[in-house]
Amino acid sequence: MSNFLNSALAAYNSRQYNQAILFLNKCDIKTVDWYILLAATYSALNQNENAEQTYSYAVNKFPSSLPLIENYTNLLCRTAKHSLCLNFLKNTRYLALSKKVSLNFIESLIKTNQLLQAKKELSKTISDETLKERYHWLKLELLERLGDLELVESYYLSLPADLKNQFLFKYKRACNFRNMGKFDNALDIFLMLSDKQNKYSPEVNFLIGCTYYDLLKFELCEQYLKRCLEQAPNYIPAHECLNKLYWDRANKSALMSSYNSTFLNHAKNPQLVQSQLAQLLHFKDFNQALDVSSQAIRLFPDNLDIKHAHGIILGKHGQSDKAFIILDELVSQAPQSARYSVDLANYCIENFEYKKAILHLNTAVKHNPFNQEIWAYLSTAWRLAKDDKYHWLTNYDMFVKTMALPTPKGYKSFDSFGKELKELLLTLHTKEQDPLDQSVRRGSQTEGHLLYRSNTLLSLFKQSMESCISTYLNDLPADSMHPLTARNSLNFTAKGSWSVKLENGGYHANHIHPHGWLSAPGYISIPDEMSKNDPLKNGWLKLGETCLDLGKRESIDREICPESGQIIIFPSYIWHGTNELKSDRPRLTIPSDIMPIG
Repeated sequence: MSNFLNSALAAYNSRQYNQAILFLNKCDIKTVDWYILLAATYSALNQNENAEQTYSYAVNKFPSSLPLIENYTNLLCRTAKHSLCLNFLKNTRYLALSKKVSLNFIESLIKTNQLLQAKKELSKTISDETLKERYHWLKLELLERLGDLELVESYYLSLPADLKNQFLFKYKRACNFRNMGKFDNALDIFLMLSDKQNKYSPEVNFLIGCTYYDLLKFELCEQYLKRCLEQAPNYIPAHECLNKLYWDRANKSALMSSYNSTFLNHAKNPQLVQSQLAQLLHFKDFNQALDVSSQAIRLFPDNLDIKHAHGIILGKHGQSDKAFIILDELVSQAPQSARYSVDLANYCIENFEYKKAILHLNTAVKHNPFNQEIWAYLSTAWRLAKDDKYHWLTNYDMFVKTMALPTPKGYKSFDSFGKELKELLLTLHTKEQDPLDQSVRRGSQTEGHLLYRSNTLLSLFKQSMESCISTYLNDLPADSMHPLTARNSLNFTAKGSWSVKLENGGYHANHIHPHGWLSAPGYISIPDEMSKNDPLKNGWLKLGETCLDLGKRESIDREICPESGQIIIFPSYIWHGTNELKSDRPRLTIPSDIMPIG
C-alpha cells in the first residue's frame, strides 16, 4: 500500500474525509483498495451518487474483485437502489462468489416485492455465524411482507438467544405485535427499549406514541411524540402524527404547532418544510401555505420538491398560469418524476390539452410502469381524447367483478357471519372526525392494516376475500402489455386493509388507490335503504368519475348497488367514489389493496 493510500486511510479513520480525498488524488496507482476507500469516503460525506459512480467504474475495471462487488451491492441496498442492484446481479456468477452478495440480492428481491423468488433464494442460502444476523433479519422481513404475522412471531421465538436479545430483533417483534393489533404486548417491549438510549431512541418514542394512540390514550400519545421531537426535531412522521392527533381530537388551535416550534428554535430543513406544506394543503390553509412556500423557494431555490409544492399552492390561489410554468419546468428537469408529470397533466386536462397530457403521462409511465396514478390520469386523458386505449385500459365488463363472499366454515350463511363481524368492526370505529387524508366524508376509517390483526373473525373474512381474489385472477386474460394483466402471477397479498363506516350523509370522494394493484371492498353491512330499485342510487358505488371537477366532461361509466356479503374487485387505477348515503344505519365495508407477488 502506497504512503498516500496509507495517509488517506488514516485520515478516513479519523473522520477527516476531505483530507482523505486529497491524499487519494495524489496516488499514482489506482488499485481495488483505492477505489473502495474513495467510494467509502464519498459515502461518509453523504455523496452517495459519487460513491456509486466510483464503484460502477471500478467493477468494470476489476470485474472479478469480490470486495468491490460486495461493497457496491451493499451501497445499492443501503441507498434503497434495489432495482439497480438486481440489474447488476443479473450476472449470476456474482451470486456464487459470496453469501454477502447473495443476501444483498435477496434483500433487493424483497424490497421490490419479488417475494416468491426471494423465498426460493433464501431457502438455498445457508446461514453461517458471521452472517446469521442479516440472514434471520431478512427471513423476518420476508415473512412480514408475505403477511404471515403469526409466523413472524413463531420464527422470532425460534431464533438463537443472542439474536432474540438484540435491540433490533426486539424492536421488530414489537412492531409485529402492533401490526397484529396486540398493542399492550407491543407497548411493553417499546417501553423497555426506550430505556436503552441510542440512535433509535427518537423512533422508539415515536412508536410508543403511536401505540398509545392505538390504545386511545391520547395524552400519552402526545407526550411521547413530543419527546421524539425533542430528540430529533426534524423527525417528520412525529410532526405529521401530532397533526393527525390534533385533527382527530378537534384541537384546531394546536394544528401545525410542532412545525412552528421547530422552525423557531432550529434551522429550516427542506424536507420538514415540504411536510409542513403538505399538511397545510390537507387543512386547506392556502394563505398560510403560500406564505411558507414563498419563503421556502427563496431559502431553497434548487429544491425541486419545494418548487413543486409552491406551484400547486399557486394553483389553489387561482394563479394557474404561474403554476403551469413551474410544473412544466419541473417535468423538463425530472421527466422520471410521476408526481410532477401527473400534476402537469392535470392542468393540461383542465385546459382541454389532452394530447399534451397524454405525452407527459406516457413519458412518466416509462419510468414508473406500475404507478396507478399515472394510469388513472392516462385513462381520463384517453377518454376525453376519444382514444380507444381508454376502453383497453378500463374494460369494465372484463375487469370489474362483483362476487358473493364464500361463507366461512362454522357458519350457516354469510349473513350470520356478517352480523358477528359487524359487531366487531363497530367497536373499532372510535373516531368522530373525518379522516385527515382519506376519501371518507362524514364517516370513519380504522387505523392500521386491519387484516393483519390477530382475530378469528378477521382471519375468516380474509380467507373468503382471498378465495374471490384467486377466482378473479384466474379469469383474467393474458396481455403482457396491459398494466393489470402483465403483473398477474396468480400470487398476491393484501398490502393494506381497513374498515369504513359511512354515516347518514356520508360518501367517498372520487379517488384511486395509488398503493394498490387491485382494489377489493368487501361489503359487511348495507342498510335497507340501499336498493337496486332506487332511482337516486343512494350509497351506490360509482366508477369512472374523477376528482378533477370537470363538469360536463365527467363520466360515470358504471354504477353498482352492493349487497351485504359481496365483494367488488377492480383495478386500483379506476376512479371510484360513492353516492351520498341516506340512512340512519351505517354502511360498513372492509376494503383492501391487493398487490401481486412473484
